[in-house]
Amino acid sequence: MAFDIWIENLSPFEAGTHLQPDMDGQEVFVALFSASFDAEEDENALRPADSQLPILLADVPYGDPVLSSNLHEADIALAKPAAEVILNGTAYAPNGKPTREMQVGLRVGSIRKVLNVVGDRIYDAGGYSAPNPFQTMPVIYERAYGGTTADGKVDQRNPVGVGFHHARSADPAVRTQAPNITYPGEPFTSPSDRPRPAGFGPVGRGWKPRIDYAGTYDQVWIDTQWPLPPRDFDPRYNLCSPADQQLSQLSGSEDVSVIGLTPDGRWDFRLPRVVAPIHLIFDDRVEERSFQADTIVIEPDLRRVTLKARLSFVTRRNAPALRGIIFGHVTPALLVARRKQKAYLAPRSGHASLRDRPQWLP
Repeated sequence: MAFDIWIENLSPFEAGTHLQPDMDGQEVFVALFSASFDAEEDENALRPADSQLPILLADVPYGDPVLSSNLHEADIALAKPAAEVILNGTAYAPNGKPTREMQVGLRVGSIRKVLNVVGDRIYDAGGYSAPNPFQTMPVIYERAYGGTTADGKVDQRNPVGVGFHHARSADPAVRTQAPNITYPGEPFTSPSDRPRPAGFGPVGRGWKPRIDYAGTYDQVWIDTQWPLPPRDFDPRYNLCSPADQQLSQLSGSEDVSVIGLTPDGRWDFRLPRVVAPIHLIFDDRVEERSFQADTIVIEPDLRRVTLKARLSFVTRRNAPALRGIIFGHVTPALLVARRKQKAYLAPRSGHASLRDRPQWLP
């Protein structure tokens, strides 16, 4: 095996590893880091969450994996060519009073996104009924335009949705016959309408347009490349968010506003910065890297925000090997001991971590 790397987490956050081949057959070691924060009583302030969102090596669906969208996507991408924001939430009627229609919104950095939410509608006598009042509405793709019909027609953009050729939602609990979630200016008023599937959550791995970046899996691939990824694999496939929730990068400390997705109507906060360093222990040296988030997961119902980062390494012949990773502030003596594979003799405090140094900044 090319990699024999240990990881030591001395931060309040999560860390893990994953190994997979690239298109050249090289083993790629991926170090994964995840930092979750909860809102305090002052909801503009965040602190490290008592319940951290773990490193995920498999997708987490809302329900039946075959018939549902994903709540969380696995953290197994080798790299992401851009930063992205995922939001898993529920629309709340203003002031808790039932409404037939409302808007919800998300602002992060340059991202400005608004969705329209309407109550359940039934198709009858050639048209759709007025929306029924609602107090809460899950903002999930099962309630967005799309679907799969009983005779096998599929909207490849959202196979689990509702309204495509009168398709029922893949979620049997959904009673509406028209989408609840749409983009403003793209109403669904007749069966001939074809609005974009609308949502804030992860786009399915096999859905369009994401699947178009996965590469070509044909007989040539079977004969010459299988089981490795195809040569025309595009790293943009690793981005699971809708295209309008992607940024070239996250600079840190972005202001965030979540509108209509909490009972009080608005949640404003600033993204925290993880300053716990990542120490890479090589045979001949120690390097320090910073936590550079490439994914933000916002969960308003939990008042939780998670920042995710990753580092990838490929085996290089005749190069000093990576032996270990330490996440967090630690004493220089520990780093020397780990690099030389010697026992570490703790100081009087008994701790290798430098507890007086901040692991994160608001």
